Parts: sequence; structure tokens; C-alpha cells
Amino acid sequence: MGDKLMTQTAIREALSHYSLSDLMSKQVLTVYEGWSVKRLAGFFVKHGISGAPVIASDDELVGVVTQSDVVRFESRTPTEDELKKLVHFYCGPFGGELSEEDIRHMQERANENCTVNSIMTPQVLSVEVDSGVSHVCKTIVDHEIHRLFITSGGKLIGVLTARDVLRKLLEE
Repeated sequence: MGDKLMTQTAIREALSHYSLSDLMSKQVLTVYEGWSVKRLAGFFVKHGISGAPVIASDDELVGVVTQSDVVRFESRTPTEDELKKLVHFYCGPFGGELSEEDIRHMQERANENCTVNSIMTPQVLSVEVDSGVSHVCKTIVDHEIHRLFITSGGKLIGVLTARDVLRKLLEE
């Protein structure tokens, strides 16, 4: 490719030589919906990734979570309703009160107590492995997402990121 500027037609032509299997990452790191936000953040750092599909205990794909979700969670103050839910969770349905100090302590430890399920996006975009690469790239752009999950018969088999596509184009 060198210093040439690729036209949209040239990009489509270059991508037409590949299948999703050629472009996608087949080693998909998944996270469990019951993990704490703190564990999730450590997992992202350890593996150098910015997002992952979320699975339930039965390995069902239930959502997607990203570093942005973690940052958004850690930088906001819980609402009054969320604090009431926490008090209800810790004190049970028969009441009880927590002091302001107890509530402050829970807020400070929220990343240890709150789960991935509470911050993930439950809508998961995926495409079947036999989908066309141009269609998949358009889906990524149209939905303004960074990753798209690839399935075969509904089973997760890979992930395609914008970076994967760019890397392949730069090999041209």
C-alpha cells in the first residue's frame, strides 16, 4: 500500500479477498457476569484488552462490557434509588438502617461488590461467520462499535475488531 491513499472501492476490493475467518480473532476472552468490577478491570489490564463478551454460568452470551463501562461506573456517584437497593440488599426486606458511614464505606468498595452484570450492555451485536466482510465492516461503522462477535449456529467462535480489519489492510 505504501503512501497511497486507498479509495473506498480499493478498500472493498482488498477486503473482498478475505472471509471473516481470515480476519477475526479466534481466541475470544470472555468474562463471567458474576465477577466484581474490580476483577474485571484487572482482567482487562492483564490481557491488554478493552472489552469482552459476558457469559452466564451456563456459558450463554448475555452481554458485552468495555473499559468505558468500568470508567463510567467508577466515576459516578450512586443515585438515591441505588443506595436504597444497597441498604435493602444488606439489611434485608424487614428493614434496618445503615449509617452514613456504612453507606460511604459501601460506596468506596463498590468496585469490589458490584458485578459485571450491573454495568454491562445486555444487547450483543453478532453476525454469522459466513457474512460478507463489507457487510460486517458497515455494521461496525453504522453502530459505532469497536468489536463485533462472530457466531456459527449461534455459538460464539470469534470476534472482529476494527483493528483486525486495519491490520489486514496494512499487510496489503
